[in-house]
Amino acid sequence: MRASQEPDTGSTNYPPPVYAVAEDRRSVPPAGVFWWLGSTVLLGAALGVAWWLLAPTGRLFGDPVVATEWVLRDLTFAGLELLAGIAVGTVVALRLKLPGVVARILAAVGGSVVGSVLALGVGEGLAYLLGPHGRDELPGSDFVLQSYGALAIWPAVAAVIIFVTALIGLARRQA
Repeated sequence: MRASQEPDTGSTNYPPPVYAVAEDRRSVPPAGVFWWLGSTVLLGAALGVAWWLLAPTGRLFGDPVVATEWVLRDLTFAGLELLAGIAVGTVVALRLKLPGVVARILAAVGGSVVGSVLALGVGEGLAYLLGPHGRDELPGSDFVLQSYGALAIWPAVAAVIIFVTALIGLARRQA
């Protein structure tokens, strides 16, 4: 029997393996990719509800018969998409130095595309189910998006913010 049981500090097992650094820091766990996809898709559903509630000629205010308010309906959608793009782009840009940046960017921008289309579907679907309903004899009075280019605002803004932030970071490393 040994008289003294001292810890072996001279071996190669110190520090314990629990504190060891991950060997592949470029990968991101699949749960992280699903989180980015899921959060942007959920944000898209929330934007669809907000658009239906807040847009003129939507649920809360406005008259679907007044044609001057139809453009405001599309501008409200575009404004919500702009805010979502700024939010998603900023959050991803702040995490560019973390592992798995490429997968995170692809998931966030791809999720933004899906979220943008989902926002349109949720907003128009709520209007179809719960109103307001336009007049059949007045084209354009239904609660629909007339300018589909607004769908590209959210993913484009997010991608531009991420791209510019990455370029600034690269320029700082080169200097």
